[in-house]
Amino acid sequence: MLRRLSSCFFWGVLLAAAACAGWGLLPRWRMERADRTVAIIADFREVLPLARAAGLTVEEALSRLRERGICGLMVSELTGEDATNGMGWASLEAAKQGTDDEEGSLISLLPAGQVSYRSPQGAETLSEWLRLRLTGNTAAAEAGPLFLPVPTDMLRNVGILPDIEGLELAKKLNLPVFYRPAPSLGWTTQNASEMLRRVAAAYPVAVFAPSGEVVSGYPDVSALAAASKELGLPVAQVEFTRQLGAPALNQQAAPLLMPLHSVTNEEMLARNITRRALRERLIRAAVERSVRLLFLRASPQNTGGFTLQAYEDEISELAQGLRDQGFSVGWPRPVFSSSGDGQKGTWGFGLVPAWALAVVLLLMLWRYAVRVGACEGGLSPVGAAALLAGSAALAFLMLKVPAVARLAGALAAPLIATEASLMAMDYEGGGSLLRRLGGAVLVSLVGGLAVAAFFSVPAYILRLQTFSGVKLTLMLPPLLVLLHDLRRRIHPESLENILSRPPLWGELMLCGVLLAGLLLVAVRSGNVSMGLASPLTPGFEARLRAALERWLVARPRSKEVFLGYPCLLLLGFLVKRGLWTRYREVLRIGVSLGFSSVINSFCHFHTHLSLILLREFNGLWTGLLLGAVLTAAVGWLLLPLLKRAHPLWE
Repeated sequence: MLRRLSSCFFWGVLLAAAACAGWGLLPRWRMERADRTVAIIADFREVLPLARAAGLTVEEALSRLRERGICGLMVSELTGEDATNGMGWASLEAAKQGTDDEEGSLISLLPAGQVSYRSPQGAETLSEWLRLRLTGNTAAAEAGPLFLPVPTDMLRNVGILPDIEGLELAKKLNLPVFYRPAPSLGWTTQNASEMLRRVAAAYPVAVFAPSGEVVSGYPDVSALAAASKELGLPVAQVEFTRQLGAPALNQQAAPLLMPLHSVTNEEMLARNITRRALRERLIRAAVERSVRLLFLRASPQNTGGFTLQAYEDEISELAQGLRDQGFSVGWPRPVFSSSGDGQKGTWGFGLVPAWALAVVLLLMLWRYAVRVGACEGGLSPVGAAALLAGSAALAFLMLKVPAVARLAGALAAPLIATEASLMAMDYEGGGSLLRRLGGAVLVSLVGGLAVAAFFSVPAYILRLQTFSGVKLTLMLPPLLVLLHDLRRRIHPESLENILSRPPLWGELMLCGVLLAGLLLVAVRSGNVSMGLASPLTPGFEARLRAALERWLVARPRSKEVFLGYPCLLLLGFLVKRGLWTRYREVLRIGVSLGFSSVINSFCHFHTHLSLILLREFNGLWTGLLLGAVLTAAVGWLLLPLLKRAHPLWE
């Protein structure tokens, strides 16, 4: 009777946690439903040669690209190297000055007749901007040359003047500008932020991100962050960047961030990325990681006969691919804003989702303790009251102490996966396979939603903070399942029996395979998050993943389809026939890895909930289908063949 009441208590509390998790996820759900606009951005300096090769003006080329789907234009601040190469209004040359012939650099504005386009800003304004950018002094904004006591090599990557031609065309065509301020000299870092204010006031700058290997002012990037907040100008949060200072700028500018995905020319050439793979990668970034700015480069160095028409076709295909996924093509708004201008606001950790996560954590701890025999299966009314009171106290601590919240999430995720795995493999008292699998899936969904509800706050959605339990969720459940099996003698021998006898070669090989597999799983987790196969991912697997995404919209995770659910069905087949008792542990660990992957899907807080749920549904039915085929092959083909060669019945 007490066990029956304990079971009712377990499922009742789990459903209450599901309701609380749903309440906590409402802000994220509303935000995701409204966040369906994606922008395609082109580089002004890449469009320029394509337009000339096509016999068109840049304005005509941009108008055609806009009709095909371009929503914004990337315009960069021109550097000393650009000035040396004849770009823009400034020229740079080595010079000497003074009685001591001090070596330095001379920066001059070109006469209007030497520039292929007219600047409405005028020479006086450009001279003022030049001096502001390089010296911070605009009091004497005469039009004469500016001498700096630094060699020209030091100005090679330093910002000189904005690319006025690109800014003017964007303004004329009413195209939002993705502006790229260049690095600064060490003693002129404050000038970059003031220059950003001037450019944003004169042109339609909608988002910005520093260019170069180092953010201007690093390690102190507060000047640019302050300008972002003052202007209400979002920072483009470039994915997978290695730029020094970018994480610090994102942290200080948060929550005014807009995720952006791009692929550098070097990466495209080094990895031999095809144009089709590039488009699929950009669409995947929008679908799976909620990226809303997609920067589509032209062919690297305009190689391979790449033309304006080819670029137009690619933009059309990318725009259509986004529409097919339910997005609209246009300029998005920041997901979070604290500016009070009517944009979407922010929210923090809530008590209701905190209780949901806390009670799920304690519930999973109690269930595992019962399974390994550390406590009795029945839960008395006093024990139930203590569990509920403990969850309330833990929820309060999670809200007050960030370290407790991180630890609770890191422990809850693997414990949920462990309970789901053991429930699905409970052949002694768990009922039919359908009933056990249904219970395991329900535990996974409720537990995953509880984790997602608590951590679905701007800092985690924008990936400014990293969830601590991803690797632990992959590594801990197999160990907990193994400990459970040894303690409860699911495995034919206990741990003491195994340690007291000489090891078998087959067991040593099996342990080696398991350790290598767990290490591979830990290393590979997240290694294709950029949409490309890593050196550890076979080419056929990468192609299969791409095909599944095209067929199913939400690609199921490999550990569920090819490992977790097939291992579960095959394990049930072997248990029913009493086969291979000594080596079933491999399959049980495979099941635990599959459910670990289910929980990890909910820990991707930047992915839309609808996509996560669809992915888990696709993983369930495709995994069961593959498992049924595998089990049939083992039962009808493999076992009869092996039986003729070696009797395997125990």
